[in-house]
Amino acid sequence: MKKFLTIFFLSTAWCCAFSQGTVRYDIEPGIVRIQEDYVNNWRKIGEINGYRIQIAAYSGVNSKSQAEYAKNSFNNLFPYTRAYLIYNEPYFKVRVGNYQSRLEAYKDLESIRLTYPSAYIVPDKISYR
Repeated sequence: MKKFLTIFFLSTAWCCAFSQGTVRYDIEPGIVRIQEDYVNNWRKIGEINGYRIQIAAYSGVNSKSQAEYAKNSFNNLFPYTRAYLIYNEPYFKVRVGNYQSRLEAYKDLESIRLTYPSAYIVPDKISYR
């Protein structure tokens, strides 16, 4: 009888341990709708508060062409960091990067300052994508 119970117990445990059943998740429709709304709202926003590194600012005659030249030369030197040309009257500014924190921007600032010694970190709206 002991052998029978042992064999029965082991075979039952074996079947339970290695059976391949399916798991079914019951998610309420309201939760799914909230998740979809959250994702869609973030897609609409597109920009958040963050930081960029300003490498140049020009005003006066030929300031736009000087800023475009600075942007293009930066893109040649640092191809993996995006550069932006921004116009805030009366200045054309060249800002680079999309950083969520000042510390993250500071890491790149050290290497950028080797080429652009007057570069500094500025708060800006950044693309989070």
